[in-house]
Amino acid sequence: MSIITQKTSNSEKISTSVSDFFHRFHVASALKKSNAVHKRGFSVPVIFSFLLASIFTNGSTYRFYQKQKEQLSFSDKTFRNVLNDPHIHWQKLLILVAKSVITFLRPLTGDARKTTFIVDDSMYTRSNAKKVECAALQYDHAKKKYFKGFRYLQLGWSDGNSFVPVAFSLLSGKRKLQSDLDIGDQRTNRGKRKAQALRKGTEVTLELLRSALNQGIHADYVLFDTWFSSPKMFQQIRDLKCHCVAMVKRSQKIYYRYQGQKMDVKEIFKRNKKRRGRSRYLLSVQVEAVVEGKILPIKLVYIRNRNKRNDYLVLASTDIDLTEDEIIQLYARRWSVEVYFKMCKQYLKLAKYQGISYDGIFAHTTLVAIGYMILAVQERESKDDRTLGELFYLLIDELSELSVSEAILQLLVLFQEAFADEYVLDEAVLNNIIEQFLEKLPSSIQKQLKQAG
Repeated sequence: MSIITQKTSNSEKISTSVSDFFHRFHVASALKKSNAVHKRGFSVPVIFSFLLASIFTNGSTYRFYQKQKEQLSFSDKTFRNVLNDPHIHWQKLLILVAKSVITFLRPLTGDARKTTFIVDDSMYTRSNAKKVECAALQYDHAKKKYFKGFRYLQLGWSDGNSFVPVAFSLLSGKRKLQSDLDIGDQRTNRGKRKAQALRKGTEVTLELLRSALNQGIHADYVLFDTWFSSPKMFQQIRDLKCHCVAMVKRSQKIYYRYQGQKMDVKEIFKRNKKRRGRSRYLLSVQVEAVVEGKILPIKLVYIRNRNKRNDYLVLASTDIDLTEDEIIQLYARRWSVEVYFKMCKQYLKLAKYQGISYDGIFAHTTLVAIGYMILAVQERESKDDRTLGELFYLLIDELSELSVSEAILQLLVLFQEAFADEYVLDEAVLNNIIEQFLEKLPSSIQKQLKQAG
């Protein structure tokens, strides 16, 4: 994804892009279905488009409001009320917008192209989060430190070219910064959001998957790393009729049934002969995961760790019909969610929101996710010729109807006409030139030309 150039002089261009996205992907309709209704006579889509445009500007939303104040008919308190509205179902809004974007992207690839859900989490840091609702001390395994904030759990969809954020949750933790946290009525959208923030990441992951599937968003595989992988997780996702491709923990506490015995992945690796040479993988075996009496066949693929020469990584797939290369290629798509996190944090002001309300933070994160969709659509349209629509397919049909032999025959006709116009040549000399040209062509094309002639 290209780096965003942030200039306040581009506010009109930004507003135009946001408005175009609203119309093309029916964001206003999605807002209505998500319980985002009129606030004191002001249209929520107008306020929401303003908030979305502020994501792409340099500075805070309030500063952007001050520059656009003369053109806007609402006060700064109005858009703050929208962000903190406890009744709006932000998670449903994101899923509905994502569904419209996926409907646009899906025809741009072939039907045989595999689609994937991608699950991952990242740190949502708030250094001054003493009074922030649901905030907790989070341990960052990459930096080996504790940070104040949330665990940002993201579910995305990918066709191998574009990444679309589908649903997310901002998870709290055991070490909460507020001891007197009030969840409220769990029948309301606010209560459901806060209750979800207090559950385990694996449980929330399944909830996000169910929400996406219930809204009609489907994918062939679910990709995730070692933090989510376990035999129980594989079985639960298979119950949702989705296959998994994940990296497996090399733990001695997690067992698989191999050759009638319970073994961990390290023991399985020791008991088998490894592949040599420049093969993309070292070992491939089929095992079984036994969960509550249910048997789930799994293919394990051991690959080389590029960072450590004498080390290896283990990938698992519940679709045993996939080849080892296909499993490796599918898991490589998981990197797109890392790009998404980087873009949101560095360019879309993910953790720059200074509100202390959990509803406001959740709403701002939804805006960031939809802002990323705008960039994903624009990037795809700027690179993919198939977004030209019917014109592309008409051109492809015309090219496919013109065979190589017919093209060379037309070239020879033009060749004769050009010599006839500019030079006075003997017919024998012209035929000699054409024969020399034909002799230099591949034999297969010469046969086609003889048949066409």
